[in-house]
Amino acid sequence: MKREWRNICLYVDNFSGHKITYQLSNISLEFCEPNMTSFVQPCDAGIIHCFKALYCSNFCSRAIDLDAAGERDIYKINLLEGMTMAKAAWDAVSAKTIQHCWNHSKIQL
Repeated sequence: MKREWRNICLYVDNFSGHKITYQLSNISLEFCEPNMTSFVQPCDAGIIHCFKALYCSNFCSRAIDLDAAGERDIYKINLLEGMTMAKAAWDAVSAKTIQHCWNHSKIQL
């Protein structure tokens, strides 16, 4: 991120374990106000639900393809395949979905 002059803002809840004692480069931390969990969780839930649905859909499609190919253990998956499928599912979560979840939480300015 530093080489590409990219900066991000990371919103973090106010859990005491989230304190960082060193200076971050290209990352600014913004801590949520106390008692924001009830507002933020619907946002998390919507985004995570979408990600899981996409992953499960891909996993089931993979199992059907393996079954059609005559494989015995159609649900067996190695770590690399799982991570690749997770990345594909996350890439498929649209910016519009994330924006909708944030709009629903009504905490942004």
